[in-house]
Amino acid sequence: MRENTVAEGNTTAFQVHVLASGSKGNATVVAYKNTAILIDAGISARRITQGMKALGLDAANLAGIFITHEHSDHIAGLLQMVKQYDVPVLTREGTMKALIGKRIAGHQSFTVLTKANITVGDISVETFKTKHDAVDSMGISCYGGSHKMTLMTDTGTIDDRMLRAMDESDMLVLEANYDPQMLRYGPYPPDLKRRVAGEYGHLSNESAAQALLMMKRPDNLQVILAHRSEKNNAVPVVNDTVHRLTGEVGLIEGKDFRLQHGQPKECVSMVGQEA
Repeated sequence: MRENTVAEGNTTAFQVHVLASGSKGNATVVAYKNTAILIDAGISARRITQGMKALGLDAANLAGIFITHEHSDHIAGLLQMVKQYDVPVLTREGTMKALIGKRIAGHQSFTVLTKANITVGDISVETFKTKHDAVDSMGISCYGGSHKMTLMTDTGTIDDRMLRAMDESDMLVLEANYDPQMLRYGPYPPDLKRRVAGEYGHLSNESAAQALLMMKRPDNLQVILAHRSEKNNAVPVVNDTVHRLTGEVGLIEGKDFRLQHGQPKECVSMVGQEA
């Protein structure tokens, strides 16, 4: 991997920036010291470039792009990013085959992840399998300094292995896609409703809240609830569910964890400062 400067001068802050989140596109930047990586490129290369520039980061210096799976809302800007910046792309074997089938991969910059752990510059990365109706979907944990960030979206359920991946993450990007009642009475056709709520679909608000309760939580947990459906969910509904379930065991937002919501067109950030 190439050496990268993510901004003017080094920074000790571990940064997580969700540039976009939702069914219309997903992209997250993780930056630490001299390294920045992109997780998914589901929005245009222009939006990614401009979003990073607003954060003081240069897309031309990306150390790598990790693709969680091949659905369009995670790869829409990928080909243009590779053409424009010749940045390395890393993903699982099944996803790589799907990208080749979509005529996106095949470039020398594309690399299959042959093991779960890899170090990219100053960031250590671990990948783990998720449960989604894609050929080889994955979640990602990133480590820098004393910080751990885990991104887990596009999964119908969370098993023990995935919970272990979440454990001790002080920064968490976690799917809260739908409210069961809104999905049930919403505009989706029956087949799509079954897909969303299925084992290999998306994560409900309740399941996201339960995962927060079941994981090993550090004292300074920051959470961005992501990939929210525009038709089957809403921020107040997510908040009500999470506050109700966490409150039942005495957890209080603002005291025991900090909560934000990923947005389709706005950047939402978490920053962890070294002691």
